Amino acid sequence: MSLFYAASTGGFYDDAVHSVMPDDVVKITAQMRSDLLLGETRSLVIVADADGNPVLEAPEIDLESQAHRERMWRDGEIEDVKWLRERHRDELEMSSDTTLTVDQYQALLAYLKYLRDWPQSQKFPDERARPEQPDWIASQAR
Repeated sequence: MSLFYAASTGGFYDDAVHSVMPDDVVKITAQMRSDLLLGETRSLVIVADADGNPVLEAPEIDLESQAHRERMWRDGEIEDVKWLRERHRDELEMSSDTTLTVDQYQALLAYLKYLRDWPQSQKFPDERARPEQPDWIASQAR
């Protein structure tokens, strides 16, 4: 059994199954095919290089789709951390000790503001310029 990839169809072929294959097939290994399929699950696309061999690339995304993706990321980040703000406020209202220090709470509020303002940033929607979450947030227990 041998495996092949054809750039013309973007498909994989197995000579034990396919008796007819496109003219542009190139032989690949089972490991290559597994790696390529795994790459697709990570939002990469399979394309052919200059020699017709399959390689993984990041898909080109239009600006509108990229902006939508970044807004969704931002909304998710806000949802993931707002429980910290709510817990802190509840602790204050109950006159109990707070889990967060004053500095942590101020950093959390600043992070939430950066997230809300992210779409108005000049670097939006470049994901490399996303607001950075304060390191201590990851250590907070839900």
